[in-house]
Amino acid sequence: MKRIFTFFAALAVTMVAFAQMHGPMRFVGDATFSAMGASKEQKKDTLVVEMGNKSAGTSDKITIPDMVYSPNMVIKSFTVDGLAYTMVGQYPNMYFEWSTDNFSTTTIGTDGQEKQVSGKLNAQYYHTSGKFAVTVEFTYGAAPHAMTYICESAFYLKSTSMPLTVNVLSTDYAPAANVEYQTRRYMDGDVEKLDVVIPAYSLAGTPMGDLEVGGYTVCGLTYDETLGGYFKDYSQDGMTVHLKTYPTKGQGLDGDYALAAEGTTLFVQYKGNNVVYVENNFTPGSMPFPILATSGEKQTTDVKAVEAEETQPAVKSYKRIENGKFVIVKDGKQYNSAGQQL
Repeated sequence: MKRIFTFFAALAVTMVAFAQMHGPMRFVGDATFSAMGASKEQKKDTLVVEMGNKSAGTSDKITIPDMVYSPNMVIKSFTVDGLAYTMVGQYPNMYFEWSTDNFSTTTIGTDGQEKQVSGKLNAQYYHTSGKFAVTVEFTYGAAPHAMTYICESAFYLKSTSMPLTVNVLSTDYAPAANVEYQTRRYMDGDVEKLDVVIPAYSLAGTPMGDLEVGGYTVCGLTYDETLGGYFKDYSQDGMTVHLKTYPTKGQGLDGDYALAAEGTTLFVQYKGNNVVYVENNFTPGSMPFPILATSGEKQTTDVKAVEAEETQPAVKSYKRIENGKFVIVKDGKQYNSAGQQL
């Protein structure tokens, strides 16, 4: 009797948690698109699951992203509607499944004309791990061959709204509204990793005039026990950020700028399943001063940051704010934003 109660209690918790994911749920993962006997890998695809409302007469739907076979052959994103999930398996390995052997929808071709898409779909969502998998076999327009899209392991992309503070030349600036971070935790072999979508934002009255900073994605942060969060020095990732300025005098900036090849770091802390602190240090292009963008409140750890720096080889620079001032730590020494040693 106790086992039966435990099962139904766990089932109820799982279904409630699933139902509480209001709005579209986004999952990101690597996929494979196959057509005409050849396959193409697609990195970091985003799949969207929208839950229906029976009382409102709406059904579940899954949106498949663009599929690129070649520059001249792109299957544009399409949505499979009319779906309903079923529970499969037993606790704790049960999962939600959507399945249809006869869907029909449309998309827009690269020629601007509407194309018919028909086929079958099977998808599973494992709530305990946050993993989503989908397989779609379909025909497209008048193409003579069937095509296949498979994503075996996509993980939930969670959005977190937070206020942002951006420090430029020891002065804090803030956008008019909160920014939206999107984070994805997943297993890469035996290592847990984190991908973070850095949001775009606008700042008024900076030394460069009003400033627009574009968004970008940093992949592969790993957990650092010393720091108490997920960390990555992404200096060597070849990242760029789009900047547009509106100076009071002279010509402004408007372009993509490479991030500095040293000291470009991202640090994210969680409390439970919620992001509570984000610290992004970056220097766009040849800008003579770094930028520090932070959200939330940094959580204390058992090991002090100073002790951590002393136990690690000081081969990279780190940027942070201490007592309201911007500090660069390099080779165990501290410098201000102008490069003068403190």
